[in-house]
Amino acid sequence: MSVRRRALLIGFLGPAIQAVGIGWEVLHVLVSHWSEPLSARHFLYEPPFLLVIVGFLVAAVCLPVAIEVAQASEEEVAIPVYSPEPVEAQPAVETGD
Repeated sequence: MSVRRRALLIGFLGPAIQAVGIGWEVLHVLVSHWSEPLSARHFLYEPPFLLVIVGFLVAAVCLPVAIEVAQASEEEVAIPVYSPEPVEAQPAVETGD
């Protein structure tokens, strides 16, 4: 995966979560709250609003990471592949029976 594509995926993670929350809330308001007003409790505890808040927090964390990934070279963001180290044989410990 290219560095730019990786940075875009990281950067759009928060806004994508927010978009799902906003879409869910619009659908919920159109279906359930057609005649009754929204209350403060609705804004604090309904899952769609909580999803929007989580999306905002994820964006606040992921955008600096995405900028850092976009500025990095291909070698800096490559996942290192480690080979297992050979295990040295240790002498057996004798018990005094």
